[in-house]
Amino acid sequence: MLNIRQRSPSLGNSNWAILSKPYLRQNWKRLMKWGQAPQHFLQAVCAAIAEIMFLRGAGMGACLLIAMFLQPSVLIMGLTGLMAAVIFATVAKLKQDYLNFAPLLFNPLLAGLSVGYLFQLSPASLFLSAAAGAFAFVLTWSLSHILRTVLLLPVLSLPFVAVSWIVHLAAFRYAGLQAAILPVHTYTIGLPLEFEGFLRTLGLIFFLPNIWVGMVVMLLLLINSRIQFFLAIAGYALGTYTRGILTGTFAYVYYDPATLNYILVALAIGGYYLLPSVRSYALAAIAVVMTAILGEAVSVFWAAVGLPVHAFPYNVVTLSLLYLLGSVGRGLLAKYPQASPEKTLDYELTERQRHQGSGRAIALPFAGRWMVWQGCDGRWTHQGLWRYAYDFVIRDEEGQTFREGGLQLSDYYAFQKPVLSPVSGWVSRVVRDLPDCAIGTVDQDRNWGNFVILVDDRGFYVEISHFAQDSIVVNQGDRIERGALLGRCGNSGYSPQPHIHIQVQLTPEIGAATVPFSFANLRVNDEFCAESTPVESAEVEAVSLDRALLQALSLPLDSQIKFQVLRKGRSLSPLTVTVRMAIDGTFYLDSGKAKLYFRRDDSGFVFHRLVGNDPALAALLIAMPWLPLSRKQGQFWCDYVPIGLVTTQWRQMFYQFGSSLYAPLGSASYRGEWRSENTLVGTISIPFVKQKISTSVTFDRSGQLVAIDIDKQLSLQRIS
Repeated sequence: MLNIRQRSPSLGNSNWAILSKPYLRQNWKRLMKWGQAPQHFLQAVCAAIAEIMFLRGAGMGACLLIAMFLQPSVLIMGLTGLMAAVIFATVAKLKQDYLNFAPLLFNPLLAGLSVGYLFQLSPASLFLSAAAGAFAFVLTWSLSHILRTVLLLPVLSLPFVAVSWIVHLAAFRYAGLQAAILPVHTYTIGLPLEFEGFLRTLGLIFFLPNIWVGMVVMLLLLINSRIQFFLAIAGYALGTYTRGILTGTFAYVYYDPATLNYILVALAIGGYYLLPSVRSYALAAIAVVMTAILGEAVSVFWAAVGLPVHAFPYNVVTLSLLYLLGSVGRGLLAKYPQASPEKTLDYELTERQRHQGSGRAIALPFAGRWMVWQGCDGRWTHQGLWRYAYDFVIRDEEGQTFREGGLQLSDYYAFQKPVLSPVSGWVSRVVRDLPDCAIGTVDQDRNWGNFVILVDDRGFYVEISHFAQDSIVVNQGDRIERGALLGRCGNSGYSPQPHIHIQVQLTPEIGAATVPFSFANLRVNDEFCAESTPVESAEVEAVSLDRALLQALSLPLDSQIKFQVLRKGRSLSPLTVTVRMAIDGTFYLDSGKAKLYFRRDDSGFVFHRLVGNDPALAALLIAMPWLPLSRKQGQFWCDYVPIGLVTTQWRQMFYQFGSSLYAPLGSASYRGEWRSENTLVGTISIPFVKQKISTSVTFDRSGQLVAIDIDKQLSLQRIS
C-alpha cells in the first residue's frame, strides 16, 4: 500500500523537502528577509514620528500617523519627502542602520509636511517635497555628525528648519505652486480659547492645526508620561502668558504657530535631556521665556521676506542650554533618556544611589581585617590639602593594636604585614632606605618615610607611606597589577606606630594635594560594599571571590536560559532569555519583550537597566539587583531597585512624579543576605510604606541559578 507520508513531507515539518537544497534555502531566506523589510521600515518610521514629541515606540507613532490622515494632502507630501530620503539613502548605498536614527527620518518627513502646509497638492509641490526630503536627509546626516562629534549635541529638528526656509524662499520664484488653503478649525465645541489654542498648537507641530489631532497628541502624552503632560501644559501656559504680557494682548497669541516652540522646549529641557527635577523644571521655565523673546525677534527679522519662525527658537535655546550644562558638568543631564521621564528617573536615581563614589575607586592595600585608624578629615594629620587620606592598623578583640607591652615594633600586629598594590598601573617613584622609628619617636624631617607612588591606568596617582626599611620590592618604571606585593608595613617617617597610609592625588610629587577617592569590593563592619569611604574605627576587609559563583555567572554570548513562571501558583508562559551584546559592548538578557542589561566585575554581578516591559524578566532585577561574588553565610549588603518595578498603578504614578520633586522617592532600598551557601534572601523597603517585599534566590552547589521568588506572588524556576 502506498504511504503518502513517505512521498510528501508534512507541512508541519520545518525541514521541507523543497528547502533541502542549499540554493533553495538561500532564496527562501532572502524572500523572508524581503518580507520583513517593509515591516521594519514602517516600525522605524512610526518610531521616528513619535520621537518628534519625545515619545518612544512604534505604537505611539502609529497613532500619530493615523491622526495625520485628517489632512491627506499634507500627509502625502510629508511621506513623499520621507520616501525621497529613503531612495537617496538606497542610491548612496547606506547601511540600513540609519533607520534606527530617528532624526534621519523625521527631518525629511517634517520638511515634506512643511511643503504640504504651504502649498496645494500638485506635481510641482510633490517634486518640491521630494527635493526637500532628500536635502533634509543630507543636512541631518552632516549636521548630526558635526554636532555629535565636536559639541556632543543632538541635531534635533534644525535641518528641517533650514530646509523649510530654503524651500520657502525658493518658492517665491516658482509660478507652478499654489498656496494651500487648509480647513479653518473654529471654536465649535465650547472649549476655552486657551485650551483650544493649546490643542491647535499640538497639531501644528505636525503641520496640522486641528484640535482633534491636538487631542490625540495630548492623550498620547498623558498615557506615556504624567510629567510630559504637565510640562506641555505648563510650557504652553508660561510661553503664551509671557508673550501676551510683553505684547499687551492675548488675542493673537493663541493662534500663532510659533507657540509650538514653548511646548517643545519645555519637553526637551524639563523632562528629556535633563533629569526631571525642581532644577530642570526651573531651567525649562527660563528656557520657555527665552524662547518667547527669541521667537518674537525672529518673527520680526523674517517678516520682510515672509518666512515662518518654525521650530528655530526651540532648536537654538535647547542646543545652547545643553552645551552650557554639558560643559559645566553639574549632573543635571540624563545619561540614558528612557521611554518616558518617569522611567528615566527610575533608572538614573537608582544608579546615583548605587554609585556615589568619586570615580576613583581603588582596592584595599592589604589582605585580612584592618581598622581605619584615621580617615578623611582626620583629627591629627588629615587636614587641609591632605584631608583625603586613610591610615590603617590591625587591632585585636580587645581593641589593642599590639601584643604584650607594645614597646617593640614587633609587638604591633601591622608590622611587617604585606602591603599590596591597590591599582593596576606603573611605579612612578620609590623611597625604601629610611629606618623605622622606634616606638615613641617620629621622623619629623621626612614625614612620608619609605613610600611608593603609583600611577593608575585611569590617570591619577596613589601614594602609600611608612613601609618598613628595605622591604619595598618594586622599582621605578615597573609595571604593576592590582594585588601585587609592594613591600611590608613599617614605621618609617612621621609614624607613631606601624600603619599603612594611603592617599590619591593628581600629580606625582610627594606631598601633593589629595583628592576624593573610595575603596572597592570590601566588607565594612561585616557589610559587603561595592564601593565605600569608611569612617574612623570601621573594620574593613578585602573580599575574596567565589570562583564557582564567578564561573556560573560567566554567561556565554547567545546562550539561553529558560524559566517556568508561576504567579500565585498558576503557571504562565515560560520565560526564555538570550544573552546578547549591544553595540557599545554591554551585555543584556533579551526576552523578546524587554532587555535587562547586566555587568560582571570584581564587585559582583549587577543588573542595572531594564528596557521594555516584562514582569518575569524584571523579577531577576528585583530579587538580586547586585550579587556579590562571595558566598559567606551571614554576609549582608545594601542596594537599591527602581521604584517603578515594585509599585503599581496610582502608587507608582505618585512615586515616579514625586521623585522629580524629592529624589529619595525614586528608589526602593534593598537588603540582601546569604542565609546559607545556596540561599540568598532579600527585603525591599518602599519609602513611607511599612510592609516590605521579601525575595529569595536559590543556587545549586556549582553556583547555577535555580529559582527566584518575589513575595510569594511571582516565582521563576529554572528549566534549562
